[in-house]
Amino acid sequence: MMSTRTKTVNEPLENLKLVLTSPRERAKGTLTSYLQTAKSFLDFLGDRVPPSDKDFRRYFLHRRDQGITERTLRKEFVHLKKLAAANDWPWPFTSDDTPAPEEEPFAPAFTPEEIQTLIKAQDKYSKGERFYLAVSTTWGLRREELLRIRKRDYNETTIKIKTAKRGRRVEHLIPDEIKPILQNYHPRLKGINSLSYVFYRILEKAGLPQRKGYGWHSIRRTVETALEWALAENRLPLSLVADFMGWSKTRKGIVYGGAPMLGVYAHPEIMSDDPLAIDKLVLNVHPFVKFWQDR
Repeated sequence: MMSTRTKTVNEPLENLKLVLTSPRERAKGTLTSYLQTAKSFLDFLGDRVPPSDKDFRRYFLHRRDQGITERTLRKEFVHLKKLAAANDWPWPFTSDDTPAPEEEPFAPAFTPEEIQTLIKAQDKYSKGERFYLAVSTTWGLRREELLRIRKRDYNETTIKIKTAKRGRRVEHLIPDEIKPILQNYHPRLKGINSLSYVFYRILEKAGLPQRKGYGWHSIRRTVETALEWALAENRLPLSLVADFMGWSKTRKGIVYGGAPMLGVYAHPEIMSDDPLAIDKLVLNVHPFVKFWQDR
């Protein structure tokens, strides 16, 4: 028989999970993050469910006393607002109450030379390590996108990536340099931890030190920046980076046009009837793909 305490914790979590998975399902990493915050808050509450205005305030003070950064508090503020909405609890705060971090986010990236070092050590890697590094340094995929790839998603010519943001599928042309790597491996990783171990093994085998905060997204940041440089050198629109890397139209509009709707109204597909035209343009100037052929 379920105890009152267990029911007190489980029911709010199940309501939050329902909201986060229907009608639009969030990425697994997003779901896990929200549920972890909610579980921490409910453990703090004990039997005081539903929480009062002061319970929320005490929790934020409690987390700050634990040394949590304002950036993390800001994230938890968003998570708990969703938890409250999912359970029809009053949310006593406005946007003015949102914790405001003063520090810049730590978003480390590799240097282009370090990416070359990783690729040139490919003979030291297992088939799986070579596979994940190849798709990461080519398309700059997020962790969730790397984990979603299965053999059925690609053939000898193209690969379909289900993006972590909004879950839309983007079809890419596979460059000749990495075709053998994709064809010789059946991706099957399921967990973030397993993918992290692959990343650390790659660093070790390539002779690069492990550094706090570095991960697959560090490669993504470098691919994004290096592609912009390459496009600029070849007098091509920088916004092709957004199309190539599967950005949302809103983010594309903000970054390259200064307004969200500019991304919505942009239609790069009119350049050609070829659905892979953007890939052909970008891969032709891609700064890292060429190093995969040096085997």
